[in-house]
Amino acid sequence: MKFENSVVIEQPIEKVFKFVTDLHNNAKWQTDILELESTSDGRLGIGSTYRCVNRFMGKRLETEGVITDYVPDKICSIRITNGSVRGVNSFLFEVVNGGTKVTAVGELDMGYFKLAKILVNRKVNQQLKKDMLKLKRVLENGNKPQETPGLDFSSEVG
Repeated sequence: MKFENSVVIEQPIEKVFKFVTDLHNNAKWQTDILELESTSDGRLGIGSTYRCVNRFMGKRLETEGVITDYVPDKICSIRITNGSVRGVNSFLFEVVNGGTKVTAVGELDMGYFKLAKILVNRKVNQQLKKDMLKLKRVLENGNKPQETPGLDFSSEVG
C-alpha cells in the first residue's frame, strides 16, 4: 500500500525539520502513537533505531525501525524492520513561498490487515491527512485551536 500527503507550514524549514525529526514531538501531531523511543545511542541520523507502539483500527501495533536516509532540512527516511507492519516512510522538506512544504510518502505491507485492504488504505490516508494538518496547526499556532472552516479537530487525541 502506497501513501503520500503534503502540507505547507508557515515556518522556517530548520524549525519544521527539527520538530518533525524529534521523536519526543511525534505524539503531539501523530494521533495514534502510544509510545515512541530511540533504541540507539547518540544523535538521530542514518543507522539510528527506534521502537514505536501505535493504535490502528483498534489494534495495538509494536514496530521497530531504522533511519535509512537523513539529510538535515531535506529528508528523513525510515525502514520498519520488525513488527506486524513493514515498509518504508519518508518525510521530505522543501522551502516554498517563505514556508516549508512537508511531504510524507511511503509504502507499507500491512500484514494481517491485508484482508481489509481497501478499508485500511482509506484509513491510513485519512489519518495521514489529519496528522499532517495537525502538524501544521501545532507548528503555526502552538497547538491552539484555529478558526478554519471545514476542519474539525475536536475528536483528536493528544
